[in-house]
Amino acid sequence: MHAAAGYGIATGAYERERDDWRRALDRATGEGWRTVELTAVVEPLVGPLVELLASDGDALTGFERVSLHAPIAARDRTATAATLATLPLDGDVIFHPDVWRTEPALEALGTRVVFENMDVGKSFGRSVDELRGVFDLHPDAGFCLDVAHVWTNDATLALGHDLLDAFGDRLRQLHVSGIEPDGTHRPTTDTDLARYRPLLDRCEGVPWILEAVLV
Repeated sequence: MHAAAGYGIATGAYERERDDWRRALDRATGEGWRTVELTAVVEPLVGPLVELLASDGDALTGFERVSLHAPIAARDRTATAATLATLPLDGDVIFHPDVWRTEPALEALGTRVVFENMDVGKSFGRSVDELRGVFDLHPDAGFCLDVAHVWTNDATLALGHDLLDAFGDRLRQLHVSGIEPDGTHRPTTDTDLARYRPLLDRCEGVPWILEAVLV
């Protein structure tokens, strides 16, 4: 797979390389991606990322835009948030609202905090009302629309339009992937992209991040 116009890649899309930052970044560079999301969704990946960025100041120079996906769970959220804030990055940091919404240490990241909508498997963070409460707690935070998560909750995608109507002024990026009804991610197909097209067409001004490779 090579870079697709209008899209960026998440390192987590690479099943073989996603647990090795160097290999994942080398693959993304080799495929020509200019926008990348560093997928640190499991806590053990944070330490190696800290080490890589401390030892190699050029690790990310091949990319025009870099965001970071925070761990979806952390034993010590305060310490993890503090570590993320010290990384030599200035891009957005994506958080799951069901885990992170009440963490005061996110203040250290300022306007870089971005919350995404959750899939059908989560008990919180799926609806407009729930996310409105999150943004009340974090008034400067941005929004990441996960179109696959929307589909697991509402196959008509009306929920996605409601989320954009409510939080479009906060929109920083999209997450795009293939997904099963239970929320299991899988490779992204042309059929998936056609399904999501009504939402994609409303979001042309922000990066579209592929969280699963396009096949």
